[in-house]
Formats: sequence, C-alpha cells, structure tokens
Amino acid sequence: MLSIILPSYNESKNIQNAYIEIKEVLSKAKILFELVYVNDGSKDDTWTKIEEIIEKGKEELKESRIKGVSFSRNFGKEAAILAGLANATGEACVVMDCDMQHPPETLVEMYRLWQEGYEVVEAVKRTRGKESLVYKSSAKLFYRLMTKATGIDMSRASDFKLMDRKVVKSILNMPERNMFFRGLSSWVGFKKTEVEFDVREREFGTSKWSKWSLIKYAVKNIAAFSTVPMQFVTIA
Repeated sequence: MLSIILPSYNESKNIQNAYIEIKEVLSKAKILFELVYVNDGSKDDTWTKIEEIIEKGKEELKESRIKGVSFSRNFGKEAAILAGLANATGEACVVMDCDMQHPPETLVEMYRLWQEGYEVVEAVKRTRGKESLVYKSSAKLFYRLMTKATGIDMSRASDFKLMDRKVVKSILNMPERNMFFRGLSSWVGFKKTEVEFDVREREFGTSKWSKWSLIKYAVKNIAAFSTVPMQFVTIA
C-alpha cells in the first residue's frame, strides 16, 4: 500500500480537492493507497473538512483508507511530516502538498520506480510555476543558503518525495525532532532516483511563505541539519 502524507495548514478549501484528485489518479492506476492528513493547528475549518473526508472515504473506498491527525497548535511543516510518517502504514510513503501544486499524476511514476527497487524517489522541480518577483528572489536566497550549509544541491528540491518503509523507519528512529526533511532524505542514503515535475498553480488559497518566513526557516534548518558553524555559512 502507498501512504500519502498531506501536511495541512489553513487548507480548508483544498482538503476535498486533494482527496478527489489523488483518488482518481491512483484508482485508475490500480494502486492501493491511504491518505494521512495532518492538521498543523489551522485557524480555519481544515480539521472539520478532514473529518468530513474521513467519513466520505468510509463510504466510497473499500480497500483504501483515510486518516487524520490534528495538532493542538501550529508546530510547523516538519513536525506535521513526522507525525504523518509515524501514522502511515504503507510499504512506501509519499509526502506531498495538500494544495496540489505537487501533481498527483507524478505519484504513479514514483510508485513504479519504487516497484523497480528504488528506495527514495525525489521529485525535483522542472518549472516553478508563477511566482511573484519578491517570492522568487526570496526562494533563490533560501536555496543558496541551504545548499551552502548542507553541501547538497537544493536548487530544485522539494518535500515531494517517496520513501520505502525502511527509509521512513530510519528517519523516525533518529533522536532529532527539529530536522530539515527536504535535505534529510538525501543524507540518509539508500538507493535513490529522481523524477521531474512542473509546479501546478494553486486552485484555492495563497502561499504560506513570505520573505521573512523563508529566512527564519533557513536559519532554523541550517542549525538543525548542518554541522558547520553558522558564522561560516556565507553567500558568495
């Protein structure tokens, strides 16, 4: 079974859409799946929508399952990913965005590569979609910082990735809880390959990332992931 972890923060309008699109793609490909929504302390009615989808899934899905995890407050995407992985039961797990900017069609390609023996399938961005100039420059700075600090090329990286159960176990067994998931999957090793995808436009809502939030995210993850003293992390 394929487990799909969907971190959700103020994604009320995207919960049902994610379910419909993923179900359509994976059912057509005859891939047994479960969805694990993680409500990261949303301020809207995201959790209510998740509960509704869980009930809908009981009626519509005979072999697939839908789960929900809800945080008491906003702990951040990394914590939501870990909670989703901890509650997933599939032999392979995929982390993807609830807003469907990660195209569900790519799931089938990732799953087939896993069947061929790859243990980590990284989805990398071929195109980034429409972005404002401010966000584009902020994201570029973020990836330069992270590449410099981690020694891993993060220019096209994303959280959209498939991991074999043994990879998930190795991540969950680590004592760290402030971890940089996007870089960690490369760091842990295992047999890895990549697929490209084009970032889709959001149908509902807006990006949760601002220039300031990206900078804070970079600093936090450099501290969590890198062994390099922060005073030596400079941009050429």
